[in-house]
Amino acid sequence: MTSSKIFFAYPNNPLTIGQTIETAIKKSPNVKSWKALDVYGHFIAEEVITGIKNCNTFIADISVLNFNVTYEIGYAIGKQKRVLLTKNSSIQGTEPNIREIGIFDTIGYAPYESSVQLSDLIHSTISKKRLKISFPINTKAPVYLIDTKHKTDWATRIVSRVKKAGYIFRSFDPNESPRLSAYDAIFQVASSYGVVVPLLSMVYDNATIHNMRASFIAGLSSGMGKATCLMQNGDNPVPLDYRDFVNVTYHPSEVDDCIATFASRVAKAFQKGDSYKSPQTNSFLQSLDLGASSAENEMKTLDNYYLYTDQFLKSLRGEVHLCVGRKGSGKSAIFLQIRDKERNRDRSHNIVLDLKPEGYKLVKFKEIVLNFLEEGTLQHTIMAFWEYVLLLEICHKLLIKDKKRHLTDHNIFEQYERLSELYHVADYDTEGDFSERVTGLIEKIHNEYQEKFSGKEGVRLSSSQVTELLYRHDVKLLKTEVLSYMKHKDILWLLFDNIDKGWPTTGLEHEDLIIIRALIESTRKIERQFNKFNIEVKSII
Repeated sequence: MTSSKIFFAYPNNPLTIGQTIETAIKKSPNVKSWKALDVYGHFIAEEVITGIKNCNTFIADISVLNFNVTYEIGYAIGKQKRVLLTKNSSIQGTEPNIREIGIFDTIGYAPYESSVQLSDLIHSTISKKRLKISFPINTKAPVYLIDTKHKTDWATRIVSRVKKAGYIFRSFDPNESPRLSAYDAIFQVASSYGVVVPLLSMVYDNATIHNMRASFIAGLSSGMGKATCLMQNGDNPVPLDYRDFVNVTYHPSEVDDCIATFASRVAKAFQKGDSYKSPQTNSFLQSLDLGASSAENEMKTLDNYYLYTDQFLKSLRGEVHLCVGRKGSGKSAIFLQIRDKERNRDRSHNIVLDLKPEGYKLVKFKEIVLNFLEEGTLQHTIMAFWEYVLLLEICHKLLIKDKKRHLTDHNIFEQYERLSELYHVADYDTEGDFSERVTGLIEKIHNEYQEKFSGKEGVRLSSSQVTELLYRHDVKLLKTEVLSYMKHKDILWLLFDNIDKGWPTTGLEHEDLIIIRALIESTRKIERQFNKFNIEVKSII
């Protein structure tokens, strides 16, 4: 014990925890707590981080979880320190508890009730084994993101900007996985070049649980020296100790600069290369990788071992239009495999739309518009909405696909220019990803509806009124130009995934079923319209 430096971190409240710990460590001169640091006139966070760097063993008390200690635990693991977690059994834990957050119930902790018991724990033999954090970098998906439970405009903006930066990312989604294990957190951070960690304002639901997970991930990332983008929405929850490490944003547009800076740091990490060396002591079972639980987190490696099932082959041949299954049954895997294969088969002549409407956007559409309409108007409005969205996305994909090609191909130059002029109208936002474009369109529809009908219920709209409410383009002319332009292409794929995200656990409502049915009918209508002009269209939802 005399040759080992030990640093002890614990929450400032309740006071009884600190009193018990300080009494216990008085008998051990080689143990220093954060209160023993010379923080007067210095930055507290820097002194604590220095204390962790200089120690051999890091002990942290998790009787009451808070941001600082959780961050420091992650940082110590990232610095490959020996870590011991303790918990005072006499303290009634406050929300959120360890079970809800995860992480610490998979690492394990030692319980104590008195300073004598804690002193015995400190003087007992601490294992020299450190948690393994050496994993190969995932160069195909080098960024890891902690997603939020509720997809607000701010959260959607973060995902959109990471995509726009050109990085494929892996993510932890609390809607898909209710808890985060320590092993998964360490593995995901260690195998990344960069980590994006959003922190939620305390006014949001589930904010405390999310921020505890986020603080652990942020500590891991900082300890491992990864490019870290730590952002918070509003003035809380980050304590003043760590305020300098966080990018504070008050509007979704402020996310852009944060992600731009982060992207350049990830690019620098790419240039340095991967210094990982596989340990020679790993057995076959230790080196065996069974893949991620979510297909989205291994979209670039899935093709290496994907089994061509009958469902996949039928989907690829265009024999089915609807893919239904429980979570984990392989729906997203089919989506990703068809998307990648069709894109790679003929990059210039295959148009593949991979759309993820995300249920929360459809819920928003239902809440702000559909609840005020009568049944007949309701179905007509949703059908018109989906047809309009599909047409805009086909146009958007064509313009992106041939942005460079049309400059050197006289056969499509004039058509491309006409299509671009029709698509880029003054009041339509064409930036961002699909979610952002749909969000902007829904908001415009809502504002238009409120101006004309002021929240009146049982409104029955005529066809012309629906058209005026929804459309921002000359749809008839735009459709004509799209059909004409598609003659230069071989096939159009319309792929939809994650339709069920955001659905209530209590059961679907009538409007939810109408939305899905209208989407199916809209894709069939697109197929019929394009087939009349000998343009092959395949759609799978």
